[in-house]
Amino acid sequence: MPELPEVETIARRIEPHLVGKKLLRIIVLHTKSVRGDSSLVESAIVAKVSRQAKILVLRFENENALLIHLKMTGQILYQDSVVRLGGGHPTADWVAELPSKHTRAILEFSDDSKVFFNDMRLFGWIKAVDEVEFRQELQKYAPDIISPEITPEFFFAKLQRSRQPVKVVIMDQGVVAGVGNIYANDALHLSKLHPARPANSLSRLESGALLAALQKVIHLGIEKQGATIHSFRHIDGFAGSYQDVVRTYGKDGEPCPNCATPIERTKIGGRGTFFCPQCQPKIF
Repeated sequence: MPELPEVETIARRIEPHLVGKKLLRIIVLHTKSVRGDSSLVESAIVAKVSRQAKILVLRFENENALLIHLKMTGQILYQDSVVRLGGGHPTADWVAELPSKHTRAILEFSDDSKVFFNDMRLFGWIKAVDEVEFRQELQKYAPDIISPEITPEFFFAKLQRSRQPVKVVIMDQGVVAGVGNIYANDALHLSKLHPARPANSLSRLESGALLAALQKVIHLGIEKQGATIHSFRHIDGFAGSYQDVVRTYGKDGEPCPNCATPIERTKIGGRGTFFCPQCQPKIF
């Protein structure tokens, strides 16, 4: 799933190519993927491209917005007569002819450039909203894990409210936004906490260490332009390189980078979870 660093990377890549352009129309190729009233943003000029939690946000000069959630398998690909760029779930659509069989919507701009929204499994969505709906939508999400609002006191208080496994809690977008599976695994390893440990069992010191680890791996993920873990790795301009420095995710059976103990895999909250039994002891 594209996580915070991947969506941040897409926003940074496409913003210089979209700001100041008029969106002529949204071509809907699959009705499940497009929500809201497209007329709110059609014929409007893009003012800003940004990210909130894992949502890509196109703001327009008329104060309306287009929200894009990539979910499990979404991609955003910008194309004009010279370049193609973007990112998201890694598939051959990155370099295939567009639109592809997975293209669900096309944004057409006044200079003949296009943005293609691809989604293999139809979980993602595009939603046109007015200013009020925009604020309401974003209120569903907690502050970003790298936001100044997430202080050690704020984070500790959130953890104290739940007996669920700490890995489940830090991935809850209503607790802190932007932490996905890859980065949750690595942050827990970095802070030497077992992923199944009850969240409210963490001390203030442990909570602070976990917050610092989460912010460290997310910032590193942004620096590396996200991770390209699965089937289509090294395509210039699309693939991130966090997978080259990943600590535990997908490394079951491989030596721990700290102590060389083989990394183990389990399932927590229905998600593949990777940890070192030596560095992250089950002490609860």
